[in-house]
Amino acid sequence: MRKHTPRGFFLVLVLIVIVVATMAVFSFSGVMLAFDESAYLSGDLVQARVTVESGAEAVRMILSQPPDLRTEQGGLYNNPNMFQAVTASTGADGVTACNFSIVAPDLTDTGMLGGLRFGLVNESAKLNLNTLPILEKNSDALMVVASLGAAEDASAEDALASDNLASAILLALPGMTEDLSDAILDWLDEDDEPRPYGAEFDYYAGLSTPYEPTNGPVLSVEELLLVRGMTPNLLFGADTNRNGMLDPDEQQRFNATVDTPGALGLAAYFTVHGSEASKRRDGSFRVNINQDDLEALYDELVDALGDETYASFICAYRMAGQPSALSGVVSQDSGGGNSDQGNNNQDSSAPSGGVWTSDLLGELDLSAGGGTDFTQVLDLIDATVTVGNGDNARSYQSPFDLLTMGNYLPIIMDALTTQDSETMPGRININECPAELLYGIPMLTEEQVQAILEARMGQSDDPNRFHETWPMVEGIVTLDQMRQLTPLLTAGGDIYRAQIVGYYEAKGISQRHEIIIDATTVNPKIVMWRDLSHLGRGFDVSVLGIRSTVNLPNQ
Repeated sequence: MRKHTPRGFFLVLVLIVIVVATMAVFSFSGVMLAFDESAYLSGDLVQARVTVESGAEAVRMILSQPPDLRTEQGGLYNNPNMFQAVTASTGADGVTACNFSIVAPDLTDTGMLGGLRFGLVNESAKLNLNTLPILEKNSDALMVVASLGAAEDASAEDALASDNLASAILLALPGMTEDLSDAILDWLDEDDEPRPYGAEFDYYAGLSTPYEPTNGPVLSVEELLLVRGMTPNLLFGADTNRNGMLDPDEQQRFNATVDTPGALGLAAYFTVHGSEASKRRDGSFRVNINQDDLEALYDELVDALGDETYASFICAYRMAGQPSALSGVVSQDSGGGNSDQGNNNQDSSAPSGGVWTSDLLGELDLSAGGGTDFTQVLDLIDATVTVGNGDNARSYQSPFDLLTMGNYLPIIMDALTTQDSETMPGRININECPAELLYGIPMLTEEQVQAILEARMGQSDDPNRFHETWPMVEGIVTLDQMRQLTPLLTAGGDIYRAQIVGYYEAKGISQRHEIIIDATTVNPKIVMWRDLSHLGRGFDVSVLGIRSTVNLPNQ
């Protein structure tokens, strides 16, 4: 009997093949769509990263300009026009905006950290850890005035319980203890002898995982995590995403608010980069009034100051000048000045000849050089110069008097220096630093700190505000106090930190990076770059800023 093949078998087989092929094509299409989306996502991430890099280059370009020009453009502290929602790309369609914003923590009305602004962080507004051993070494000289004031002021005497300036500033910070303060100083100093509450090599060598203390400058603030007693919570506080402010979830998790002492951690007060260039606000170099060639010095001073009386008195002081009494004490205690100063000065008891005038310079031979060095620019105030010998000697008063200091201080503080070095590290910016750092300076009373905080809150066009001497001009501190504060305080700083967020206005894609730029050189250079993208965008798009009219999705 003949065997028959089932009818329709090949049709079923063809249908199966078609179904399998269709599923394969569908699966392949899904994979391709996923890869396509991934490619677009990668491109968007690259664009966000490039936008951050554009922001970094923009900051470098801005910092290459002299301070006067930056001030005309709105400054660096809080300038939304320059640092908020700057569009770097509008995409291939011309409407998909990718911006960068540069954000920084602000200060509250009481000078504490809190709030948000669009600008750069001046590293000089923090305490430079690597200058602490220097402060400790020179504590005796720097606290001469504070000790004199304590003899008449009981409250000042309480502030001087410790003669260690470095410890006094550290202990004023929230969360700082005497144990931790001594341990930090032991980590930084060069010896292996522990302080009463500190820790040195023997302690760290006895740990389960032993290591040695640096006993020298640290390279980053995070290195303090190796110091005995320092914890991540103490160093970084409740700011887990490192955006410089406390988000609602962080406040709930740590039961803290912006008013909680130490909520942002000790890292908000520390740096290893703070420094300032020895330049004028127009970008030119300052004149070193301690240079050897007095004839060249006179010519430079006339050009810089535009006043022959000022220039001639400075040169005359180098030859036959006497500082005020306290200035001389400070110079001796700090080892400053010239050891032959007394031999080069004339008789300080000579009759007064009045106020110095430029024609008196003709009685001095500048080619002979000078034997008196300036300890600081403020030595010019209340100084005297003696011209002549014997019965012909006359003592002339400085043209830099206290009554008119508001007029000449912005000029001489901007144009003059007493050092050859191109940079000066470690001074604290009095205009931008947190209040805790000011409260930690023993030479300032609590009332004076409060007066400084209140005064700097107001907007002022006074050029004195560009220099650390403005509290003296405004009557908050005395001349003697200002002489002691000048080595500690500045109103400048040329190393800046920028937290740059590159983001899309219509997407959730973003990149967040933190950089530090050294502008003490002609060509500002990036000395630190840290990727914070793994911690999230850190800020809502509405806060970062929207420049386009694109409708935002719910995020």
